[in-house]
Amino acid sequence: MKVYRNTKEMTRKESLGRRFSLVGLVILFIGMAASFIPNWYPPGTPTPNAVAAFLQQYWALASFIALPAGFLCASVGSYFVNRFARRRWPGGKIAARPDEVLERSMKGFDDKYAYFVHSLPATYLVAGPCGILLFAVRSDRTQVTIQGDRWREKFSAGRLLTVFAREGLGNPPRDLEEQAAKIKALLESAPAKAGEEGGTVNLAMTPIDCAAVFLNDATQLEANGPNIPALRTNEVKEFIRRKTREVKLSGAMVRALHEFLRTQGTYQEV
Repeated sequence: MKVYRNTKEMTRKESLGRRFSLVGLVILFIGMAASFIPNWYPPGTPTPNAVAAFLQQYWALASFIALPAGFLCASVGSYFVNRFARRRWPGGKIAARPDEVLERSMKGFDDKYAYFVHSLPATYLVAGPCGILLFAVRSDRTQVTIQGDRWREKFSAGRLLTVFAREGLGNPPRDLEEQAAKIKALLESAPAKAGEEGGTVNLAMTPIDCAAVFLNDATQLEANGPNIPALRTNEVKEFIRRKTREVKLSGAMVRALHEFLRTQGTYQEV
């Protein structure tokens, strides 16, 4: 499988996340230090500088503001780090990003298949004899119940405390529908090319399908007639094989599709 990954953008967002996390910790430390000001410089005692004098008078306000501000910055940092930094997964021995976990679940496919990561209007896209497959990836450890088109995540205290840091379930079908519309519009802009036996290749006719993938093995998943497939990582490969048997794009169509998506994508060679 050929992989086209926008490493530069992913690295930028990982770095941004780490900076937010660091700033959040610094703000929290300042807030904690401000709470000790009444002990260090009791009211009415001289202070060594203007900063200490300001904190002596407004230590309660500084501490009060620093707590939510630091928590928010640290949470935003965690939000980016969880998506773009390598981490360990339940049952896994190797640290990996979410895109790498999904890639490993597709190990074994040949170069007829291409995997685009953060390089097209769809975040995770596979193109090949299966047509185009879009994946909505979720990596939180949680409990998910799916009834038709209703996707629900069980409420917990931990979920409340990490509300800004977690990816959350969101609405995978809606996310994929929006991405599919963008990819469809992109394909419709592709010029027709000569195909096999004098025919033409019209990429606008490429089938587009999708699925939600839950990367965390600790996630409890209960699916009853979901409106799109809800997969574990060990089910992704069979899903792609099944779609390949159903679609069976011609070799000329696959080559034209790969070439066009490469020209439209943003990625770095590894």
